[in-house]
Amino acid sequence: MICRHRLGRRWNSPSFPGIVAPVRPLDRIAAHLGPSTRRALRRLALLAALFFLGLAAAWARLELRLRVAGSPPPYDVFVLPAPGAARILAAGFTEAAADAVWARSLVYHGEKFAKRRDPQHLHAYLDALVTLDPMFRSPYAWSGYAVPFAHWSGVPQPADLDYAVRLLRLGLDRFPDDPELHGILGYQLYYELPRWVKDPETVLRAKVEGAEHLRRQAQLGGGPPWLVLSAATALEKLNLDDLAARHLEQSAYAIDDPELRAQVLARLARLRSTADVEATRVAAETLLGVARARLPWLTANQVLLLSDPESQARMAAGLNPEPFVEDRP
Repeated sequence: MICRHRLGRRWNSPSFPGIVAPVRPLDRIAAHLGPSTRRALRRLALLAALFFLGLAAAWARLELRLRVAGSPPPYDVFVLPAPGAARILAAGFTEAAADAVWARSLVYHGEKFAKRRDPQHLHAYLDALVTLDPMFRSPYAWSGYAVPFAHWSGVPQPADLDYAVRLLRLGLDRFPDDPELHGILGYQLYYELPRWVKDPETVLRAKVEGAEHLRRQAQLGGGPPWLVLSAATALEKLNLDDLAARHLEQSAYAIDDPELRAQVLARLARLRSTADVEATRVAAETLLGVARARLPWLTANQVLLLSDPESQARMAAGLNPEPFVEDRP
């Protein structure tokens, strides 16, 4: 039998019967302390442990900051997936996801411009946006103005100009009769792009396309009334006099203002000497009279579009269309 040592105690373990283990010094000291002193020591040990944990966390944070010192700041990190993947990850809620990306795009653009930084991820945001919801019209119109002047310097960058034109064309593919989109694209191509592009052939192509979009905007009734004459001027400067004359002749039928119609007819007479301006004036006034008498809530152009071919032919000849008589058995 092994005698118990005065500084030891037996392990109550079936694996090691009779083995004597030494008593730890702290246990020996604690045996002579009162309950209140023991509680104080426990609290002190807990505070020390918390202090060293905080010190370790601070050190780890400092080390992490030193490691990422060369990485880009958070506002320069683009976190959206590729456009195709974003549509899949939206899990059917593509319109809601598009709203979230739209809000983030506006904030991103504003922050970059205010802080004079290059918005290098703006194109990626808009790509994801129009892929998530192709029929969301607002981004197309907004990008036509915002993207070319997104750079903090206020000077359009070639990549931004190209992207804005491409996005506006995409928008017109989806909204072909939108006068505002035609007007924005026409302005960018005819007026803005030639200010920054020096290649004559590129400028000529842009002006021809831009003038056509401006003409289309005027034809659709978008913009102020004088846009009819402005579009004709753009076509004349490109030596497209015949197209300008046809544009003025068609526009004369849709103008309600007598003074503006007189200016359009005067310009038409100057461009096309063989045009029967008086006949065009009479036909336009006849159409306007029919519109005001029968369908006052519609414009003259809308009345012409909704009329049957026979009525259109009579109004074009300056004659009132035959009154509608309902067929009776």
